[in-house]
Amino acid sequence: PLIEQFKAFEKFSPVPLEQFLTYHGIIGITYDEPVVLLCVLTWCISRGTDVVSGELNRGTMEMLLAQPVQRWMLLTCHAIITVTGLALLCLLIYLGVYLGINTNSTPVATNTPWTIPWLGWTLPNPMAAKQLTQIPLSQLVQPQEFIAATMNLFSLGFAILGIGVMASSFDQYRWRSIGIVIGVYVLNLLLFILSKSTPGMAMFKPFTFLSAYQPDWMVQLVHNDPAKQWYWSNASAAKNWQETLGPMGYISVLMGLGTLAYAVAFWKFTRRDLPAPN
Repeated sequence: PLIEQFKAFEKFSPVPLEQFLTYHGIIGITYDEPVVLLCVLTWCISRGTDVVSGELNRGTMEMLLAQPVQRWMLLTCHAIITVTGLALLCLLIYLGVYLGINTNSTPVATNTPWTIPWLGWTLPNPMAAKQLTQIPLSQLVQPQEFIAATMNLFSLGFAILGIGVMASSFDQYRWRSIGIVIGVYVLNLLLFILSKSTPGMAMFKPFTFLSAYQPDWMVQLVHNDPAKQWYWSNASAAKNWQETLGPMGYISVLMGLGTLAYAVAFWKFTRRDLPAPN
């Protein structure tokens, strides 16, 4: 009865609302937590927009380029450090999920068994009151089910990072680069919400990269069939637009977007004229 009251909002969810009442569904919400997304996005936006426009804004770019380094090397070193930090951040999130599953237990209601004398048979007794038994969470959920969701979070961060670096490579002021990246993210978020509001607005789904960030759907898919965690395509079993690609397919979309943005940033930064420091 309670879940029926929220059925009207199910269209905004990538999975049935009933999944959020399951153990794997509750844990999967971690990847949609505002704090988790805020940490990842803050790291990616702050680091991405600092590489060019940040140095120009501070007047330190001329000093950096006065050293025997080429421009592409500057971007490459920055990318290695930032992507490594993003990977460590996502690894810590997965480690938290892993430790939470393996160190916690949950109460589960069970029927009191009824033992038949002399025969030694044990049968469930439906007439007896249910007892709460503490069961390790690791018996109900496997940490491996959340690997694809963690990779999806990393790929989202990489896409935002690439957009930030691209905006920074075109601009001179960091505050403006930050505003552009946040504006792009908010625009995609609005398009994503709009595309799910009514069937007539579904045409906007391909125009937002957030449609490729579906950790809850990936958790559900992997829980039902662990082998599909590494699928690139799920077209044979697709019931809607979201299930056309497999988990690796959606991850590759975001990774491809980030790589393309990085390529544009490298092209622009190695060719642009840099303004004199203020």
